[in-house]
Parts: sequence; structure tokens; C-alpha cells
Amino acid sequence: MGDFLTNDQGTAAIEYSLLLSLIGMAVVGSFQLLGTNVFDGLSTLNEVFVSTQLKDDLLPHP
Repeated sequence: MGDFLTNDQGTAAIEYSLLLSLIGMAVVGSFQLLGTNVFDGLSTLNEVFVSTQLKDDLLPHP
């Protein structure tokens, strides 16, 4: 039992896996937070393009 408590093989792998899981959670959280803002921005940009295209179609062309 004493050798089990003093043997530290594999601790680096566990530490790296915990670190990667924290980084993964931060990335997913930031994508969820920014995803809504990006979607809203693209929707607004789409509305501008559609309204501009409709206005151009209604104007007489020489």
C-alpha cells in the first residue's frame, strides 16, 4: 500500500486531461456566448442586403 501512495506515474496525464477539459468547457462556453451575437449580427447584415437589393430592383435602370 505504501508504494501505491508514493508512486506518481500517470499523474501528469491526469493533470493534462483535467486542464484540457477546463479549456474545452471555456471554449464551448465562449462559443455559446458569442454564437448568439454572431447570429444576430449576420441576421442584421442579411436584412440590410435584402432591403438594398429590393430597393435596387424597384429603381428604374437606364
